[in-house]
Amino acid sequence: MISWSLDHPLSALSRYGLATLLVTGVALLRAAFVTDLVPWLLFIPTILIVALLAGRGAGLFSVLLSALLAAASIYRSGASFVLTAPQWGASALFVAVTVGVVLLAVELRAAFRRARLMVKEREEVHALLVEKDEQRELLRLELSHRMKNLLAIVQAVAGQTLRRAPDLKAANEALGFRLAALAGATDTLTASEWVSADLYTLAKKTLGAHDDNAGRIVIDGPPICFNAQVALALTLTLHELVTNATKYGALSNDVGHVDLRWSIAAQADRDRHRFHLIWREIGGPAVDKPTRHGFGTTMIERSLQSYLRGDTVIDYRPEGLVFTIDAPLAGTTESE
Repeated sequence: MISWSLDHPLSALSRYGLATLLVTGVALLRAAFVTDLVPWLLFIPTILIVALLAGRGAGLFSVLLSALLAAASIYRSGASFVLTAPQWGASALFVAVTVGVVLLAVELRAAFRRARLMVKEREEVHALLVEKDEQRELLRLELSHRMKNLLAIVQAVAGQTLRRAPDLKAANEALGFRLAALAGATDTLTASEWVSADLYTLAKKTLGAHDDNAGRIVIDGPPICFNAQVALALTLTLHELVTNATKYGALSNDVGHVDLRWSIAAQADRDRHRFHLIWREIGGPAVDKPTRHGFGTTMIERSLQSYLRGDTVIDYRPEGLVFTIDAPLAGTTESE
Protein backbone atom coordinates (compact mmCIF):
# COMPACT_ATOMS: atom_id res chain seq x y z
CA MET A 1 0.00 0.00 0.00
CA ILE A 2 2.83 2.40 0.83
CA SER A 3 4.44 1.62 -2.52
CA TRP A 4 1.15 2.25 -4.31
CA SER A 5 0.66 5.58 -2.50
CA LEU A 6 4.16 6.68 -3.55
CA ASP A 7 3.53 5.70 -7.16
CA HIS A 8 0.09 7.34 -7.19
CA PRO A 9 0.32 10.50 -5.05
CA LEU A 10 -3.08 11.86 -3.98
CA SER A 11 -4.18 15.46 -4.12
CA ALA A 12 -4.56 17.38 -0.84
CA LEU A 13 -8.34 17.09 -1.04
CA SER A 14 -8.11 13.33 -1.57
CA ARG A 15 -5.66 12.87 1.32
CA TYR A 16 -7.82 14.76 3.82
CA GLY A 17 -10.95 13.10 2.45
CA LEU A 18 -9.37 9.68 3.01
CA ALA A 19 -8.44 10.63 6.59
CA THR A 20 -11.97 11.86 7.29
CA LEU A 21 -13.53 8.73 5.82
CA LEU A 22 -11.38 6.30 7.81
CA VAL A 23 -11.59 8.14 11.13
CA THR A 24 -15.35 8.66 10.82
CA GLY A 25 -15.82 5.03 9.91
CA VAL A 26 -13.94 3.89 12.99
CA ALA A 27 -15.97 6.28 15.18
CA LEU A 28 -19.25 4.88 13.82
CA LEU A 29 -18.01 1.32 14.26
CA ARG A 30 -17.06 2.00 17.87
CA ALA A 31 -20.36 3.75 18.59
CA ALA A 32 -22.29 0.80 17.21
CA PHE A 33 -20.43 -2.13 18.73
CA VAL A 34 -17.86 -1.16 21.39
CA THR A 35 -19.35 1.74 23.31
CA ASP A 36 -17.87 0.67 26.65
CA LEU A 37 -14.29 0.37 25.39
CA VAL A 38 -11.68 3.08 25.92
CA PRO A 39 -12.79 5.68 23.34
CA TRP A 40 -9.35 6.40 21.86
CA LEU A 41 -7.99 2.86 21.35
CA LEU A 42 -9.38 2.03 17.89
CA PHE A 43 -8.27 5.36 16.42
CA ILE A 44 -4.55 4.66 16.88
CA PRO A 45 -4.13 2.06 14.06
CA THR A 46 -6.33 4.21 11.83
CA ILE A 47 -4.09 7.23 12.38
CA LEU A 48 -1.04 5.07 11.63
CA ILE A 49 -2.56 3.90 8.33
CA VAL A 50 -3.52 7.45 7.32
CA ALA A 51 -0.02 8.77 8.05
CA LEU A 52 1.65 5.92 6.15
CA LEU A 53 -0.57 6.36 3.09
CA ALA A 54 -1.25 10.11 3.01
CA GLY A 55 1.67 11.72 4.84
CA ARG A 56 2.15 14.11 7.76
CA GLY A 57 -0.62 16.64 7.10
CA ALA A 58 -3.38 14.07 6.75
CA GLY A 59 -1.98 12.15 9.72
CA LEU A 60 -2.08 15.17 12.06
CA PHE A 61 -5.55 16.01 10.79
CA SER A 62 -6.68 12.48 11.67
CA VAL A 63 -5.25 12.95 15.20
CA LEU A 64 -7.34 16.09 15.73
CA LEU A 65 -10.47 14.55 14.24
CA SER A 66 -10.04 11.37 16.29
CA ALA A 67 -9.65 13.35 19.52
CA LEU A 68 -12.82 15.34 18.79
CA LEU A 69 -14.86 12.26 17.90
CA ALA A 70 -13.57 10.37 20.93
CA ALA A 71 -14.54 13.28 23.17
CA ALA A 72 -17.97 13.42 21.57
CA SER A 73 -18.44 9.71 22.19
CA ILE A 74 -18.10 10.13 25.96
CA TYR A 75 -20.52 13.02 26.11
CA ARG A 76 -23.59 12.22 28.16
CA SER A 77 -26.98 13.76 27.57
CA GLY A 78 -27.84 16.41 30.14
CA ALA A 79 -24.22 17.11 31.01
CA SER A 80 -22.22 20.04 29.85
CA PHE A 81 -19.76 19.25 27.05
CA VAL A 82 -16.83 19.54 29.38
CA LEU A 83 -14.52 16.59 30.04
CA THR A 84 -13.48 15.61 33.48
CA ALA A 85 -9.88 16.04 34.55
CA PRO A 86 -9.00 12.37 33.92
CA GLN A 87 -10.65 12.54 30.49
CA TRP A 88 -8.72 15.68 29.63
CA GLY A 89 -5.54 13.95 30.73
CA ALA A 90 -6.35 10.85 28.70
CA SER A 91 -7.16 13.00 25.65
CA ALA A 92 -3.89 14.88 25.97
CA LEU A 93 -1.99 11.60 26.30
CA PHE A 94 -3.82 10.26 23.24
CA VAL A 95 -2.88 13.32 21.22
CA ALA A 96 0.76 13.13 22.32
CA VAL A 97 1.01 9.41 21.57
CA THR A 98 -0.72 9.62 18.18
CA VAL A 99 1.34 12.65 17.13
CA GLY A 100 4.39 10.49 17.85
CA VAL A 101 2.82 7.69 15.83
CA VAL A 102 2.28 10.11 12.92
CA LEU A 103 5.88 11.34 13.04
CA LEU A 104 7.14 7.76 13.18
CA ALA A 105 4.92 6.77 10.26
CA VAL A 106 6.12 9.77 8.24
CA GLU A 107 9.73 8.78 8.88
CA LEU A 108 8.96 5.18 7.92
CA ARG A 109 7.31 6.43 4.72
CA ALA A 110 10.37 8.56 3.91
CA ALA A 111 12.69 5.64 4.70
CA PHE A 112 10.63 3.41 2.43
CA ARG A 113 10.88 6.01 -0.33
CA ARG A 114 14.66 6.23 0.10
CA ALA A 115 14.96 2.45 0.09
CA ARG A 116 12.96 2.27 -3.13
CA LEU A 117 15.17 4.89 -4.73
CA MET A 118 18.28 3.00 -3.65
CA VAL A 119 16.89 -0.24 -5.07
CA LYS A 120 15.98 1.52 -8.31
CA GLU A 121 19.43 3.12 -8.58
CA ARG A 122 21.05 -0.22 -7.85
CA GLU A 123 18.97 -1.87 -10.57
CA GLU A 124 19.88 0.90 -13.00
CA VAL A 125 23.57 0.56 -12.16
CA HIS A 126 23.32 -3.21 -12.55
CA ALA A 127 21.57 -2.83 -15.90
CA LEU A 128 24.23 -0.34 -17.00
CA LEU A 129 27.01 -2.73 -15.96
CA VAL A 130 25.33 -5.58 -17.83
CA GLU A 131 25.00 -3.34 -20.89
CA LYS A 132 28.66 -2.32 -20.64
CA ASP A 133 29.68 -5.98 -20.34
CA GLU A 134 27.63 -6.80 -23.42
CA GLN A 135 29.17 -3.88 -25.31
CA ARG A 136 32.64 -4.99 -24.22
CA GLU A 137 31.95 -8.53 -25.43
CA LEU A 138 30.60 -7.23 -28.74
CA LEU A 139 33.66 -5.02 -29.09
CA ARG A 140 35.94 -7.97 -28.39
CA LEU A 141 34.18 -10.11 -30.99
CA GLU A 142 34.18 -7.25 -33.50
CA LEU A 143 37.88 -6.58 -32.91
CA SER A 144 38.63 -10.27 -33.31
CA HIS A 145 36.67 -10.34 -36.56
CA ARG A 146 38.39 -7.23 -37.92
CA MET A 147 41.84 -8.46 -36.92
CA LYS A 148 41.25 -11.82 -38.60
CA ASN A 149 40.18 -10.05 -41.80
CA LEU A 150 43.16 -7.69 -41.68
CA LEU A 151 45.63 -10.49 -40.94
CA ALA A 152 44.15 -12.52 -43.80
CA ILE A 153 44.75 -9.60 -46.16
CA VAL A 154 48.29 -9.09 -44.82
CA GLN A 155 48.97 -12.81 -45.22
CA ALA A 156 47.72 -12.73 -48.80
CA VAL A 157 49.77 -9.62 -49.61
CA ALA A 158 52.90 -11.09 -48.05
CA GLY A 159 52.44 -14.43 -49.81
CA GLN A 160 51.90 -12.85 -53.22
CA THR A 161 54.82 -10.46 -52.73
CA LEU A 162 57.26 -13.19 -51.70
CA ARG A 163 56.21 -15.50 -54.53
CA ARG A 164 56.55 -12.86 -57.23
CA ALA A 165 59.61 -10.92 -56.03
CA PRO A 166 62.89 -11.72 -57.85
CA ASP A 167 64.91 -11.59 -54.63
CA LEU A 168 64.57 -11.00 -50.89
CA LYS A 169 65.58 -7.34 -51.09
CA ALA A 170 62.92 -6.55 -53.67
CA ALA A 171 60.35 -8.50 -51.66
CA ASN A 172 61.22 -6.60 -48.49
CA GLU A 173 60.92 -3.23 -50.25
CA ALA A 174 57.64 -4.07 -52.00
CA LEU A 175 56.12 -5.58 -48.86
CA GLY A 176 57.08 -2.53 -46.81
CA PHE A 177 55.35 -0.15 -49.22
CA ARG A 178 52.24 -2.31 -49.41
CA LEU A 179 51.96 -2.64 -45.64
CA ALA A 180 52.40 1.13 -45.33
CA ALA A 181 49.47 1.60 -47.72
CA LEU A 182 47.41 -0.80 -45.61
CA ALA A 183 48.39 1.12 -42.48
CA GLY A 184 47.11 4.36 -44.00
CA ALA A 185 43.80 2.74 -44.85
CA THR A 186 43.63 1.26 -41.36
CA ASP A 187 44.04 4.73 -39.83
CA THR A 188 41.11 5.99 -41.88
CA LEU A 189 38.98 3.01 -40.89
CA THR A 190 39.91 3.38 -37.22
CA ALA A 191 38.68 6.98 -37.26
CA SER A 192 35.23 5.65 -38.22
CA GLU A 193 35.40 2.69 -35.78
CA TRP A 194 36.00 0.32 -38.71
CA VAL A 195 32.56 1.00 -40.11
CA SER A 196 33.57 2.58 -43.41
CA ALA A 197 36.17 4.73 -45.13
CA ASP A 198 35.75 7.63 -47.55
CA LEU A 199 37.20 6.89 -50.98
CA TYR A 200 38.53 10.43 -51.49
CA THR A 201 40.41 10.29 -48.18
CA LEU A 202 41.86 6.89 -49.03
CA ALA A 203 42.93 8.07 -52.47
CA LYS A 204 44.61 11.23 -51.11
CA LYS A 205 46.53 9.23 -48.50
CA THR A 206 47.57 6.50 -50.92
CA LEU A 207 48.47 8.69 -53.91
CA GLY A 208 49.62 11.86 -52.17
CA ALA A 209 53.16 10.63 -51.50
CA HIS A 210 53.67 10.01 -55.24
CA ASP A 211 52.45 13.43 -56.38
CA ASP A 212 55.75 15.31 -56.08
CA ASN A 213 54.50 18.05 -58.36
CA ALA A 214 51.05 19.14 -57.29
CA GLY A 215 48.50 18.55 -59.99
CA ARG A 216 50.02 15.49 -61.67
CA ILE A 217 47.44 13.29 -59.99
CA VAL A 218 43.88 14.56 -60.30
CA ILE A 219 41.33 13.02 -57.93
CA ASP A 220 37.65 13.76 -58.43
CA GLY A 221 34.40 12.11 -57.43
CA PRO A 222 31.38 12.37 -55.15
CA PRO A 223 31.60 11.38 -51.47
CA ILE A 224 31.29 7.63 -51.06
CA CYS A 225 32.22 5.37 -48.15
CA PHE A 226 33.06 1.70 -48.54
CA ASN A 227 33.11 -1.00 -45.91
CA ALA A 228 36.40 -2.14 -44.40
CA GLN A 229 37.18 -5.02 -46.77
CA VAL A 230 36.45 -3.04 -49.93
CA ALA A 231 38.36 -0.03 -48.57
CA LEU A 232 41.49 -2.11 -47.91
CA ALA A 233 41.27 -3.79 -51.32
CA LEU A 234 40.84 -0.43 -53.08
CA THR A 235 43.80 0.98 -51.15
CA LEU A 236 46.07 -1.85 -52.28
CA THR A 237 44.80 -1.49 -55.85
CA LEU A 238 45.48 2.26 -55.93
CA HIS A 239 48.89 1.66 -54.36
CA GLU A 240 49.83 -0.83 -57.08
CA LEU A 241 48.53 1.45 -59.84
CA VAL A 242 50.43 4.50 -58.61
CA THR A 243 53.59 2.45 -57.99
CA ASN A 244 53.53 1.09 -61.53
CA ALA A 245 52.73 4.56 -62.90
CA THR A 246 55.76 5.94 -61.05
CA LYS A 247 58.07 3.19 -62.30
CA TYR A 248 56.83 2.61 -65.83
CA GLY A 249 53.83 4.79 -66.62
CA ALA A 250 52.67 8.40 -66.73
CA LEU A 251 54.50 9.46 -63.56
CA SER A 252 57.86 8.06 -64.70
CA ASN A 253 58.62 11.21 -66.72
CA ASP A 254 58.16 14.94 -66.16
CA VAL A 255 55.07 15.54 -68.29
CA GLY A 256 52.66 12.68 -67.67
CA HIS A 257 49.75 12.78 -65.29
CA VAL A 258 47.00 10.58 -63.88
CA ASP A 259 43.25 11.19 -63.77
CA LEU A 260 41.35 9.28 -61.09
CA ARG A 261 37.60 9.85 -61.26
CA TRP A 262 34.55 8.01 -60.05
CA SER A 263 30.79 8.43 -60.18
CA ILE A 264 27.57 6.81 -59.03
CA ALA A 265 25.00 5.75 -61.62
CA ALA A 266 21.69 6.24 -59.83
CA GLN A 267 18.78 3.91 -60.53
CA ALA A 268 15.12 4.02 -59.52
CA ASP A 269 15.84 1.13 -57.16
CA ARG A 270 18.52 2.20 -54.66
CA ASP A 271 19.78 -1.37 -54.47
CA ARG A 272 20.66 -1.14 -58.18
CA HIS A 273 22.92 1.94 -57.93
CA ARG A 274 26.29 1.30 -59.57
CA PHE A 275 29.79 2.53 -58.88
CA HIS A 276 32.02 3.54 -61.79
CA LEU A 277 35.73 4.35 -61.41
CA ILE A 278 38.34 5.12 -64.03
CA TRP A 279 42.11 5.46 -63.64
CA ARG A 280 43.61 7.01 -66.76
CA GLU A 281 47.32 7.62 -67.38
CA ILE A 282 48.14 10.37 -69.87
CA GLY A 283 51.44 11.59 -71.31
CA GLY A 284 53.60 8.69 -70.23
CA PRO A 285 55.80 6.40 -72.32
CA ALA A 286 54.22 3.90 -74.69
CA VAL A 287 52.62 1.01 -72.85
CA ASP A 288 53.24 -2.64 -73.63
CA LYS A 289 51.06 -5.35 -72.18
CA PRO A 290 53.11 -7.35 -69.67
CA THR A 291 53.85 -10.97 -70.41
CA ARG A 292 53.29 -12.08 -66.81
CA HIS A 293 50.87 -11.04 -64.10
CA GLY A 294 52.30 -9.23 -61.12
CA PHE A 295 50.88 -8.65 -57.66
CA GLY A 296 48.77 -5.69 -58.79
CA THR A 297 47.05 -7.61 -61.56
CA THR A 298 46.37 -10.52 -59.22
CA MET A 299 44.98 -8.16 -56.57
CA ILE A 300 42.64 -6.55 -59.08
CA GLU A 301 41.51 -9.71 -60.83
CA ARG A 302 40.92 -11.77 -57.70
CA SER A 303 40.54 -9.80 -54.48
CA LEU A 304 39.00 -6.55 -55.71
CA GLN A 305 36.55 -8.28 -58.03
CA SER A 306 35.39 -10.62 -55.28
CA TYR A 307 34.92 -7.80 -52.75
CA LEU A 308 33.11 -5.50 -55.19
CA ARG A 309 31.22 -8.30 -56.95
CA GLY A 310 31.63 -6.34 -60.16
CA ASP A 311 33.83 -5.94 -63.24
CA THR A 312 37.41 -4.65 -63.17
CA VAL A 313 39.34 -4.14 -66.39
CA ILE A 314 42.98 -3.22 -67.00
CA ASP A 315 43.43 -1.87 -70.52
CA TYR A 316 47.06 -1.51 -71.63
CA ARG A 317 46.53 1.14 -74.28
CA PRO A 318 49.64 2.39 -76.10
CA GLU A 319 48.93 5.99 -75.02
CA GLY A 320 48.51 5.03 -71.38
CA LEU A 321 47.08 2.46 -69.01
CA VAL A 322 43.36 2.69 -68.24
CA PHE A 323 41.80 0.86 -65.31
CA THR A 324 38.02 0.77 -64.81
CA ILE A 325 35.58 -0.54 -62.22
CA ASP A 326 31.88 -1.15 -62.80
CA ALA A 327 30.24 -2.64 -59.72
CA PRO A 328 26.99 -2.54 -57.74
CA LEU A 329 26.99 -0.39 -54.63
CA ALA A 330 24.71 -2.71 -52.67
CA GLY A 331 26.62 -4.58 -49.98
CA THR A 332 29.85 -2.60 -50.36
CA THR A 333 29.08 0.67 -48.60
CA GLU A 334 28.02 -0.80 -45.24
CA SER A 335 30.08 -2.59 -42.63
CA GLU A 336 29.98 -6.37 -43.05
